[in-house]
Amino acid sequence: MSIQISSDRDESLGVAPEFIREVEDELSGRLGQPVVLVLVPENDTIAVKAESELFAGESIFVMDASPLLFRKQVADWADAFERKINRLARRADDAERLYAAIQKSPSPEKTGEIVLEHIGDYDDDFFEALGMVIAHEKGWLRLGRARDFEALREYLRVVRRRARDGETAAMWRELAQGAARDRDFGS
Repeated sequence: MSIQISSDRDESLGVAPEFIREVEDELSGRLGQPVVLVLVPENDTIAVKAESELFAGESIFVMDASPLLFRKQVADWADAFERKINRLARRADDAERLYAAIQKSPSPEKTGEIVLEHIGDYDDDFFEALGMVIAHEKGWLRLGRARDFEALREYLRVVRRRARDGETAAMWRELAQGAARDRDFGS
């Protein structure tokens, strides 16, 4: 899904352009890099565009504007964006560690165990960060890694859906059955 982001600064969400500039300055100072905030009134979100070492090129972090609209302090807005950016950076590190563990996995069953041991970790922030990792890999033209991360994302979506449907125990049984089949064929 692609969101059209307009650089027009209007007050459609009730936020003055001067206030947005103050938040940009505050956040840019905290992050040590230029930041641009863009209001997206069509879906009541705010996008933060930032150059980042973590992600190739421009990164866009999108937040729901509703919780921020009642806050009138520049620092409150900057705090919220900084927390979101830091949280996504941590979650991107988590995705990289999971990928590395899977790469070292000696078998599909062990890979399944690695994934299921962390089943509670695959929240919306994780998937958002995983998408940013994919964009980073594509930005650096590491297309093989990008495809690997895309496959991981699809697999984790299935795992998360099944876990939400109460199928975690069934997934563990499937892993045990697969390991037993491997042992039977190996002997």
